[in-house]
Amino acid sequence: EHELALELLQRARASAPDRADVLKQLGDLAREASDTEGALSAYRDAVRLDADFALARYELARLLAGSGDADGAESELLSALEAVPTYVDAALELSRMRRRFGRGRTALDPLIELLGRDPYNLDALMELGEQLLEMQRVDDAAVAFARLLRFDPRNAAALYHDGLVHARRKDFRRAVSRWRQVIAVAPASEFADRARGDVRRAAQLGQIFELVEEAVHAH
Repeated sequence: EHELALELLQRARASAPDRADVLKQLGDLAREASDTEGALSAYRDAVRLDADFALARYELARLLAGSGDADGAESELLSALEAVPTYVDAALELSRMRRRFGRGRTALDPLIELLGRDPYNLDALMELGEQLLEMQRVDDAAVAFARLLRFDPRNAAALYHDGLVHARRKDFRRAVSRWRQVIAVAPASEFADRARGDVRRAAQLGQIFELVEEAVHAH
């Protein structure tokens, strides 16, 4: 009941205009209603009242990133992490945002710092593996996915990307094996959809490479 929630929050704000948490909830409500400007205004007012309000800065950063303001988003996420250095979601979002806006050289830094404190954070390992794979650091990506799968062997995203590692190494049999695991453990997932297409392509590529190798040996 959006209108009733808004009315109650406006009453709360009138009664306690210096409550940053009320402004943050007003921002949440505006965001849910697709009122981006209203949400931005409420989150900015919240952090003006409480500069260490990391959650409000995090939500503000996501909206800024969505509107293409990479510098503004990064500034808010860095401030959130300064206020709460152990804020995992902010570290992950900072890494993703840098990657999205082509700042790959610094995208790994928040993940490395996070994994230094928590070496078994599966979300950070997943993000690290994806970024390393994107940077063509295939062997390093393989290590990240292997560690993740050691703790979560049915993780469809990690299985899928580990298949990509094998495909980059032209080990199409192992790649296909991984992708078939994805289809088995999460048949309705987006990774299973991708895996089905990749299995077909990998099978074709594998046949081509086998024919080339046979021709080379025969020659």
